[in-house]
Amino acid sequence: MNRVVLFDLGSQDPEGATRFYSEVFDWKIGNENWNYWPVTTGSSVLPGIDGGITRSPEGFTQRVQVTIQVESIDETISKALDNGAKLDKDKMDFGDFYLAYLFDPQEIRFGLIQYK
Repeated sequence: MNRVVLFDLGSQDPEGATRFYSEVFDWKIGNENWNYWPVTTGSSVLPGIDGGITRSPEGFTQRVQVTIQVESIDETISKALDNGAKLDKDKMDFGDFYLAYLFDPQEIRFGLIQYK
């Protein structure tokens, strides 16, 4: 079974979003890297997931996206495409993990992550 392991909140004003979620929910916001601010939402012993706040690309106002951990990103991309998905960003290597982004048949964008 593949689990949702991360969320991304996209915003044209990520600095404002980090202030909001930090103040309202007491989330811990990490340092920006690649226009991405990592977010810790609580203790790792409690249910829930962490994620991040990212700068949305021009033309996009805001979005919420989940990232699903998979054992083989290549196999999962192939299976998703065979079932009507569209590739947005092909497999990217970030050192410790691979990332890819797709749209499901209803045009909902989601991410895949495979840890090395």
